[in-house]
Amino acid sequence: MLAVLLCALLTQNPAVAGVVDVAQFTVSAPRTVTEVDTGKIPGSPVRLAWGPDGSFYVRVAETDRWANERSRHFVVMPADKATLAPIDGEPSWAPSYWMWKSATLAPGMPTLKLDIEIRQELATAVGTVRDGGESQNRGDPSRPQGATDVASAQNVRKTTVRLKGETVAETVNATFIPGLTFSWAPSPMGLLAYVDGKKRLMLMDREGRKREIAGAVDVLLPAWSPDGKQIAYLQKNKKKYVLTLIDVGR
Repeated sequence: MLAVLLCALLTQNPAVAGVVDVAQFTVSAPRTVTEVDTGKIPGSPVRLAWGPDGSFYVRVAETDRWANERSRHFVVMPADKATLAPIDGEPSWAPSYWMWKSATLAPGMPTLKLDIEIRQELATAVGTVRDGGESQNRGDPSRPQGATDVASAQNVRKTTVRLKGETVAETVNATFIPGLTFSWAPSPMGLLAYVDGKKRLMLMDREGRKREIAGAVDVLLPAWSPDGKQIAYLQKNKKKYVLTLIDVGR
């Protein structure tokens, strides 16, 4: 009897049964919730999180020339005209949401893991110098470049994050912010929403199958809802970021 019951439960829960396929998902058209006008709010959005009451937390940060950061905090209540309301600091629920949303391991699925590669290179305006040897991608490979390379070479730090061989985040000489371009779905779905190299919103399942979300372009900060039924993200439009929502399901 117990074996039959477990079998029935697994059949009813495709995520647990391991048959989640992004191709089988239904996805709604993107719809606007509100706008973040960085012409009026200096800085750039660096965090988007879902609250347990359906609200959103948005953090906007700006950095001065001395690398000092100033953050501004806002909440958005979709049922309350969806306007940005300033608050004093990060809500108490936001850190725990961000922890599973931007983790290295998929929530509830420790075998599904992001691969993080950090490389330090010497680079010039015309190519990359490795191991003090040949420079690649030169404008004129026939010309001696040794002196030019030594004079112009700079250290380049590149961080690349991949899942199933697909790049889901990449930074060059910049601080890597986990979750800025990707979001795990809640446990135990084993799905990732991420921004590809063309800034489109993509979904990937645990088998590495991918799906592009039509109409989701210039995307930043994808964020899966705690119940796994919606994805929010910011879509850049000149000096504004549009808080956008899509429904996902089976």
